[in-house]
Amino acid sequence: MRVLESQWWMIELPDEWHAEQEDETIIIGDEDGVGEIAITTLQKEQGQVSETELKEYTEEVESQYGAAKRVELAELSGFYFSFSEDGDFFREWYLYCDDLLLLISYCCDEENAGMDDAVVDEILDTIYIKADESPVPHPSGPH
Repeated sequence: MRVLESQWWMIELPDEWHAEQEDETIIIGDEDGVGEIAITTLQKEQGQVSETELKEYTEEVESQYGAAKRVELAELSGFYFSFSEDGDFFREWYLYCDDLLLLISYCCDEENAGMDDAVVDEILDTIYIKADESPVPHPSGPH
């Protein structure tokens, strides 16, 4: 296992999985090319992400594929969908924590649906949100 680190989070990857960055998205795939995980992280400029804002991101998916399942992943909370479309199988997570919104999707051919589910779940279970690294004020010392 090795650690993949972004500005906002860290995740453990099995040795046979690799990652690359495409614009604002990190793409994670395995050597057999069955499917890939895409993680996009959005950071709100001011304040925390609310569940209402998160639901705005899921409205279209929910209207097409049905109600979401509530999920918790590490410090993240949100919604999960799984569906098939045009011969592809998708698993999608819409998650939030503090000022972060993570959009995670896994995609593979419909005929391979379920093949990587266990390892994808194991990978996502290792996600760790980094603490805000704002400077902490130091006390001026004893008075």
